[in-house]
Amino acid sequence: MKNKSSKRLTVFIILILFLTGIYAWQRPSGSFYDIVVFGGGFGGTAAAVSAAKAAPERSILLVMPEAVPGGLGTVGGQNFFDIRLWRWELMNGGSFARWFEQLGQFYNTAEAAELLAAELAAHENITVLYRKDLEAVRRNDGKIISLSLREVLPDSDGAITWGKSRKKVRGNVFIDASEEGRLARLAEVELLAGRSDWPKELLPADEQGGVARQQAATLMFKVQGVAAPERSGSFGDLFFTRDRRGSWGIWGGLEGYTSDEIVTVFNRVYGPAGFAIKPFNIAQNGAGSNEWWVNMLLIFDVDGRAHLRDKGTDRFPADKRPEQTDTDTAYIAAREFLLNPAFWQAMRRFTYMDEETGKAYGLHDVNPVLDEYGRPVTGESLYLRETVHMPLANLQPDPPHPNPLPEGEGFSRINGTDESSFALTPLECQKAGTEPTEGGDLANYAGRIGLGFYAMDINAYLYSDLLDGEEFVWPVTGYLRPNWLASGGEPKNPVYLPFEMLITTHAENLLIPGYATGTASLAWAAIRVLPNLTVLGDAAGAAAALSVEKNIPPPRFKEAEIAALQDVLREMGAILDKDH
Repeated sequence: MKNKSSKRLTVFIILILFLTGIYAWQRPSGSFYDIVVFGGGFGGTAAAVSAAKAAPERSILLVMPEAVPGGLGTVGGQNFFDIRLWRWELMNGGSFARWFEQLGQFYNTAEAAELLAAELAAHENITVLYRKDLEAVRRNDGKIISLSLREVLPDSDGAITWGKSRKKVRGNVFIDASEEGRLARLAEVELLAGRSDWPKELLPADEQGGVARQQAATLMFKVQGVAAPERSGSFGDLFFTRDRRGSWGIWGGLEGYTSDEIVTVFNRVYGPAGFAIKPFNIAQNGAGSNEWWVNMLLIFDVDGRAHLRDKGTDRFPADKRPEQTDTDTAYIAAREFLLNPAFWQAMRRFTYMDEETGKAYGLHDVNPVLDEYGRPVTGESLYLRETVHMPLANLQPDPPHPNPLPEGEGFSRINGTDESSFALTPLECQKAGTEPTEGGDLANYAGRIGLGFYAMDINAYLYSDLLDGEEFVWPVTGYLRPNWLASGGEPKNPVYLPFEMLITTHAENLLIPGYATGTASLAWAAIRVLPNLTVLGDAAGAAAALSVEKNIPPPRFKEAEIAALQDVLREMGAILDKDH
C-alpha cells in the first residue's frame, strides 16, 4: 500500500513539474513593471515621476539611451527653455513649472541632469535603466507584451553603437517619450514622417506622393568669449536677457543673417552642401559661467529615425529618402564642420557695436570650447526638430482626393491630411480661444490634459527654403505655407491639448507623449518645445497610472476616466484652464 502511495505521489510531482515547465516556457520572460517609459528627456522624466506619484504602489521603469536624464535639454545642450508667456503668465504647469522655478530659463546642463536624477531617486517605485536602447518589441493581440533592450555606447567618433548587455522587460502600460517615436514605430503604430501630411501643392515635387522630409536638425555646441551688456535689453538686432538666477540668454541676428555679406556668402557656399547659419539663440551654461551653448547651425536632410547601429535590420527605416543621412553620420559630419574657420568668421559677425561707449556686445570674440582631443564640445546627439507624427485611424485628405488609391497603396491618401486626420491640427493651434466657450480648440476642451503654447516655429526643410529669389528670409513658416497668415498666422492663445494625442488603437496599452504624438506636422511646429512636451509627459504618466489602477486600456477611457485623470493632473499642478 505504501509503495502504491509513493508511486502516485511521484507521478503527481512529475505531472506538476511538467505543467510548470510548460507554463514557464509559454510565459514571457524578463523583469515585470506596471509602467514602462521609454525616453529619458524632460517629457519622459515627467512621465515617470507623475506615474510614480499617481500610483505609489506600482512599479515604474524608465529606460533611456543616455547616461543621465534630460536628453536634449541636458546632454543635448539645449539649455534655453523656449517658453512663451500668455498674459504675462507661464501656461505650462506641473513638472515643467517646478523645474523652471528651480533651474531658470537658461541653466547649467549638468545641474539640470542632477536635479532630474534626484527627483527620480526620490521615488522608491521608480527604476532607471541608463544607456539602454530598444532593440525589439513583442506584441500580441493588439498589445505590447515586452521590450528587448540592449546597451548602447558612443564610439570614438561619437556614433552610438550597440554594447553587449541585454535585458528583456515586460509591462502593463508602455509610454513612448522618445524623440524619434522608436517604441511606437517598432510596435508597428502607423506614423507619418516629416511633413507628409502637408497639402500636395505645397510640397516640392520630389516629396509629393512619397516620404516627405523632416525639419532641419541642429548640433548644439559650446563657445566662450560671449560679451553680454550690463543690463537686459535689445542692442541692434540682438536681444539680451538675464533670468532671475542671473544666467544670460541671447537671441536674434536677423539683420546679420539677411544682410551681412560674410554671413550670406557663407550660406550660399555651404547651404547647398547641407549646412547653414540661421538667426540664433544661445544661453549661458549657468550664472557666472564663461561657457555658452549655441543653437545656430542648420543641418539639412537628416532622417531622425535612421541610425547606423540599425542598418541592415528591419529597425532601419526602409523608406528613408536616398539623399538623407542617418543621425550618426550627420552628427560626425557636423562636429567636423564646426572646425571650419569660415563658420567662425561668419558667426563672429553677430555683434552690436555701441558707438557712444565703444563697447561691443555679442559674438565678436567667441571661440569653440574644445575637448581633450582638440574637438569642439557639442551635444551628445543631434537636436532633432521633427521626426514622425501619429495620425488618427481615419487618415483621409481634406478635401478628399478625386481619385484616391485604395488604403495602403501609395501616399495619395496622406498628402493634405493635416486638418482632418490628427488629434491636434494647425487651425486648432492658430484659432485657439481665450476661454472654454469659444475658439478653434473648443472641441478639445472636454478631453483636455494640459495647455500648449509656442510660435509655429519651422526651421526650414531644405536650404532653398531660406531663399526668396536671391534674398534670405526668416522666419520661413509663412513663406512655405502661403495660406498660413490668412488662416490665422501665429497662435495667439494657448491650445487645449486633447487626450487623443496620446493614444493609438494599434497598441492599446501604449501612450505617446514624445515626438510621435498625435499632431499634424504644422501643429507640431507649435508643440515641439520642451515645456509643451513635459506637459504631455505629465499627462501620459498620470494616464498610465490610472490605466493600471482601473485595469482599463487608455483608448477605452470614458468621461469618468478622463475626469479622474484631470483631477490627478490638477493635484500635480497642471494647468488645464486658461482662466485658472
